[in-house]
Amino acid sequence: MPVLRLESLLANRGSNLRANPIRAWLNRHYPALEHPLYVRLLWATAFSSLGSQFTVLALSVAVFTATGSVASLAGVWAVRVASRLLIQPFTGALADRWDRRQTLVGGYLLSALLSASLILVLIEPLLVYPLVFLIQSVEGLVSPTMAAVVPSLVPKETLVSANALRVVLTKVTASLGLALAGLLYGLVGPVWLFIFDALTFAGVAYAVLGLPSALVTVPSRRGGSVWAEAAEGVRFAVTRRTVVIILALSMLTSLFWRVVEIVMVPISLEVAQIGAAGLGLLYTSLTLGGVVGVATLGALKKGIPGLAWVVLLNTLLAVPMLLGATFPTFPMLLAVFFLSGILFDISGVATQSLLQAVVPKHFLGRVFSLVNVSLALGVLPVLALVDPLVRWLGSAGALQITSLAVCSLGVVLYIAAKVRDGSVEKMEEPAG
Repeated sequence: MPVLRLESLLANRGSNLRANPIRAWLNRHYPALEHPLYVRLLWATAFSSLGSQFTVLALSVAVFTATGSVASLAGVWAVRVASRLLIQPFTGALADRWDRRQTLVGGYLLSALLSASLILVLIEPLLVYPLVFLIQSVEGLVSPTMAAVVPSLVPKETLVSANALRVVLTKVTASLGLALAGLLYGLVGPVWLFIFDALTFAGVAYAVLGLPSALVTVPSRRGGSVWAEAAEGVRFAVTRRTVVIILALSMLTSLFWRVVEIVMVPISLEVAQIGAAGLGLLYTSLTLGGVVGVATLGALKKGIPGLAWVVLLNTLLAVPMLLGATFPTFPMLLAVFFLSGILFDISGVATQSLLQAVVPKHFLGRVFSLVNVSLALGVLPVLALVDPLVRWLGSAGALQITSLAVCSLGVVLYIAAKVRDGSVEKMEEPAG
């Protein structure tokens, strides 16, 4: 009887796919869609991304309106970096220590509460700093935990597909979120935007609650302190060539993009003379390029990318921007941002998929937490050096020298990756 029932279910599924050719095409090219638990989580996180953009815009406008100071906005960014450097080295240990389903549910519910608490910023603007610090700290726990859960929901060979789908949906909903937030801010004010973001976090918590605990729980690790387990994660990372190279690559990529974000404003306004509207179109082109690139990668790439390929993709990021800084015309910059969007998001998906495949499950949280720390460390040299570089070389010159430096260091990492790239190191058992 059970055999007949299974055959009946498979027959019905095949019939449904034949009746819906679009769904059949999507499942064939994006095999992660064949796993209902992953799809449940995918839609929930995409919806949450929409709400997060509501908070990004509402908080920025509310803080600037209340203080009239650009420095207050810079302070919000500084608080985010501080959280990554001070708190997130330990959140990965908690992600590997606690039940991951309970961690995600608790983390998203706490994020919902903190998002709703941003209403207090309208009463006292200085509250933005502790609240943003707490929000970033909770995100530092949720993000590596979520990255560690995905390999338990889909087979290893579909990790690229799963990560690509998440990036595409997140980018689409984030773009819609910013556009909607701009329209709704004037109609309903920031309070309802904060509340909507809180509701989306609660929705993700509900989606995670439906995951079977057996799929997302790692073996219990008792007896060691969080400090000891964090130190264990660092020791693991620094003795694994793949992880060390990716951490260095993450720092380099973060440094490069922070420079781009800063110098592209004077390049657009003073060198290319395309104005704020033109700058907005450049970032729209960047997002569109990312969606196109990752959607294509998810449909074509089924295996796990090699380390050398990941390094090459991240290094190539600097080449288009070097051209844009050398020939800063609007058509050139538009093409450069589109190509950069393709490379940036493809390299991000490839990097995450490689780590998920080669790092043992009980270290995934700590490794992804260290990646976040590396991204924060990449910001520090920019804060110290970008202003002297711009004064010395001009905005376009600063981008040129940064691009050349990234290319040079990327070549070094590529050579290091090629030394033993034939087998992605026999140090770890593939996860998934």
